[in-house]
Amino acid sequence: MKPLNLKPFEGMPLAHPESPIKNPVTTWLNPLLISIDETRMECEIEVRPEMADPIKILHGGMRATMLCDILGILANTGGQGVSSLTTSVSVECIGKAFVGEKVRVIANTVHKGGTLIYMSGEIRNEKGGLVATGKTTLFSIAK
Repeated sequence: MKPLNLKPFEGMPLAHPESPIKNPVTTWLNPLLISIDETRMECEIEVRPEMADPIKILHGGMRATMLCDILGILANTGGQGVSSLTTSVSVECIGKAFVGEKVRVIANTVHKGGTLIYMSGEIRNEKGGLVATGKTTLFSIAK
């Protein structure tokens, strides 16, 4: 398996037909890749009605899904033919994002070891307010 190279997709949706990302969750979220390097990735996702709770605020489970997906994508880029599986996710829901808003999901690599990868991330609303923070641990397996 070749390492994922997402740099050419900056400014494009990760669900683009030519994108190497073929995850149905990513396709459903439809994140726009803003920027990526070896240790940081930033995406923008529009909060749709089906992502919200009854009072039209981004649902906590969707916050966890966004963080898990984007952190996992970054963990799987730049590797040496490995795939990473999430072993744990922790999310703190702090602020609000409303239906129709675009949120920024920012992923950071904390540490890549031999078999474990530690990631952290945050979600910010259009005003820059903190919506959620999260961290995940992933287990690397050879493909």
